[in-house]
Amino acid sequence: MNDLEVTELFLDLSKKYTSLYDLEREMAKCPGATEDEGNVNHIFSGGVYIRQLIMPKDTLAVGKRHRYETCNMLLKGEVSVYMGGDTPAQRIKAPFQWTSPPMTKKLVYFHEDSIFVNIHPTKETDLEKIEKHFIIPEKEYLKLPEGERQ
Repeated sequence: MNDLEVTELFLDLSKKYTSLYDLEREMAKCPGATEDEGNVNHIFSGGVYIRQLIMPKDTLAVGKRHRYETCNMLLKGEVSVYMGGDTPAQRIKAPFQWTSPPMTKKLVYFHEDSIFVNIHPTKETDLEKIEKHFIIPEKEYLKLPEGERQ
């Protein structure tokens, strides 16, 4: 997809669905949809957990909502990222790094085979405990007072 097609797709989706969570639930109903997160590598080093996601070209994905500010890196490829709200989607090309605010949920279109990384400070190595600490389930997020939601 070119930039205009991706922008139009993201705009159409944001008009049709009131939240990325609603879009995610609808995407799950599509034939061939999967909750498969692609090829994920888990790296632990010196009090840091690195979650490396390898995604194929032409994939549309909705990420999990992170409780805290998160360091993101695109190591390989090119993607368009929409993080909700009034901020337009951004097309980025590797190498690129940025920080997303707490409670952010991302919609990503992978223009090329890509490697995407999140970095979390923790000495924990149990993936279930890490996810429970850093990821906020949508049902829990929706119970938060309006002012705490993004």
